[in-house]
Amino acid sequence: MAVGRIGSSMSSYMNYTSSINQLRLQQALNNYHSNRQAVTPVQRVNRTYKDASLNFLKNYNTKMTDLMQSANSLRGSNSSGAANAKKLGSSDNSVLTAKERFGRGSAQKLSVNVTQVAKAQMNQSVGVNAKAKASSGMNFSIRSKSASGGVSNLFVQVDARKKNGGLRTNQEMLEEAASQINRAKGGVQANVVVKDGEASLQITGKQTGEGNTFQVNGDTGAAGGLHETAQEAQNAKYTVTENGTSRNYVSSTNEISLGMGSIQATLKKEGQANIEPQADKESLISGVEDLVSNYNKAVEFLKSNTDKGSEISRQLRNMTRSLGSQQSLEMAGITANKDGTLSFDKEKLTENLRRDPKLVQDVISDRNGIAQAAFDRGSAGARANSAGLVQSSVRQAESSQGTDGYHFMNTFSKSGAYNLNNYMALGLMMDYFV
Repeated sequence: MAVGRIGSSMSSYMNYTSSINQLRLQQALNNYHSNRQAVTPVQRVNRTYKDASLNFLKNYNTKMTDLMQSANSLRGSNSSGAANAKKLGSSDNSVLTAKERFGRGSAQKLSVNVTQVAKAQMNQSVGVNAKAKASSGMNFSIRSKSASGGVSNLFVQVDARKKNGGLRTNQEMLEEAASQINRAKGGVQANVVVKDGEASLQITGKQTGEGNTFQVNGDTGAAGGLHETAQEAQNAKYTVTENGTSRNYVSSTNEISLGMGSIQATLKKEGQANIEPQADKESLISGVEDLVSNYNKAVEFLKSNTDKGSEISRQLRNMTRSLGSQQSLEMAGITANKDGTLSFDKEKLTENLRRDPKLVQDVISDRNGIAQAAFDRGSAGARANSAGLVQSSVRQAESSQGTDGYHFMNTFSKSGAYNLNNYMALGLMMDYFV
């Protein structure tokens, strides 16, 4: 008969005996020498293994979650994602450009008809042989008037001879004059125009609008004809139509405000353009770039952890399959690399969006698009069985735990409570007799 053997008909007595034995065993362990124990104390099983596995699963889940989030942002079904992001823009940027200043701008579409853009006054001298020697010096002034009523004067004086006594060329004369004008920081700016061997001095007002003018007086030398105005200063004129109502406007500048100040627009040339919400290409491009980055992180993570479990290898095979046809990927600026990662060409995607934005949008965000394919792979990875992800580590840990006290005790417990009670009683007796 085994020590402490309790018959099946005496279950209550077994429970009582088991409790007494456990109490006696604990007392013996407390009173006996601290370095002598009948049974190895029960400790947390392989904490290093468990912590490492939990950290791995946490990192794995983060990679899959990040991939799903970036892909979800590009799915057409996500009304608040990058695929459906809108911003105010112009239907013809060659006529005008527009952007929101705050809020959502005008609730209705605005139609702008530009009949005249604002211009600054411009004077230009008659062209002269650029390399020919100057026949005389220059001594003139420029009087500028602003729309606010301010007046400024600047003076230009250029000697035909250099400091070494040699004559300047006509181009050198004009360049020195332009340099003096620009250093003066008055109401005008100057530059030298050279074409077909002839040079001329061009002076332009810094401000557009009819009220901003200037006048040239004095001896202009090689810049003959600079007194004459080649382009008059003029205001911008445009018509804004909203909700069927049209209003005419005049502006001294091409920088205008619309929609009660909520829209900032820049007039470029005469013509008509609509200002309305448009697809935010920058958000879409940024979203694709983010998707490629997170996709590559997931692939690299799987590749570096294939020894953890068979499920890792299965997910890696799934991730390294093409997200779409080569043509579709090229439209999105994406290239599939041989190692399963992706490369992104921002400039290519930008160009494709300019040429055919609807097609690019469909390739990326359609129900069968690249974003959906990436989302499905991240979702499949997130649903993977945790045990399959770390099964190799589990087997390795189990093989190293079979001889410790905890697992030795577990061997007895597998045979039921009676056998476990014998184990505890035997330990107690050994402690008493040693």
